[in-house]
Amino acid sequence: MTEIKRRLRIKSIVFLALALLVGAAADAALPADKLFPIRTSTRYDCTLAPYLVADKLGFFKEEGLELVFTGELPSTEYTTAILAGETDFADHHPNALALQIYGGAKVTAVGRSIIEPEESVDPRLRHMRYYVTRQAYDAGVKTLADLGKYKEGEKLKSAGVENTCETFILNKALDRFGVSRDKLEWITVDSDVAKIQAQKLNQFDIIGVHPPFYDAAVEAGLVQIGDSADAKLGETAGVYLYYFSNEFIEKHPKEVAGFVKAMTKAQKWANENLEQTAKWTGEFIGQEVKGNHYYSETTEIDEATVLPWIEDLEKSGALPAGAIKVSDIVTHQFESK
Repeated sequence: MTEIKRRLRIKSIVFLALALLVGAAADAALPADKLFPIRTSTRYDCTLAPYLVADKLGFFKEEGLELVFTGELPSTEYTTAILAGETDFADHHPNALALQIYGGAKVTAVGRSIIEPEESVDPRLRHMRYYVTRQAYDAGVKTLADLGKYKEGEKLKSAGVENTCETFILNKALDRFGVSRDKLEWITVDSDVAKIQAQKLNQFDIIGVHPPFYDAAVEAGLVQIGDSADAKLGETAGVYLYYFSNEFIEKHPKEVAGFVKAMTKAQKWANENLEQTAKWTGEFIGQEVKGNHYYSETTEIDEATVLPWIEDLEKSGALPAGAIKVSDIVTHQFESK
């Protein structure tokens, strides 16, 4: 171990010890029965990583909050649960939120979570990777650009949920490589694990996978042909937003502000302590995790990274031009540096 690595390791250990002490102090400072419960659906992927960090290190308790998981839901039902009062908050990409708000959902994004890291950062932290079968790879599909000539005259089956990151990022990459978006036929699958299992059985031609399931894709015999950096969108490619119902925001602004503050601390800590964050995530989801997403160092919402998601909906015809503005889906009231 080099002297630099040794010092970094010592620094990380000291930081973790101090954070745990802060969490313990928060526990002692405020009895559990005085904490305000904020509820969200359970998820078994790495989007929950900053929640676990904020919970374990006492960042929620410092703000008088208690994280409560209510049970697993498909991501397509997050907003429905919030509006029904079954949960209080969730996270989504801007395009999903824009469509829901256009459809009448009274929800608003209050802070920024995931972003795409710079290309100099560990590639395992990029938002998505794209995989094909070994058969397709051997047939010449070695990059996303090669999809244009693969199975000429046929549509390629791709698994995912339309109007989420899965279509937005891949379509942007295909645009760069001159491959028609119409080349893909999208079939709804909400789980990365289900996508991997189905493609292993040759049910799909290409799938996009999020961390922490990259290793699972390789173990299934799939081959990576690209990742979210191919879209050349910068941090825009990963933008994820925390949101609450407008009613909850109006009734509980103090708690929303506390939530955003806690998440800001958690996101910074997660980026600085990758191994421990992955360990806690793996323990929760029940499988080894070697990488998570990369998080914004601030929960400030950069509108320039949100706008392309809305414009892409307009390009695809999913949203009328000008129907939704960035200001319709976000508020800057609670942002925390």
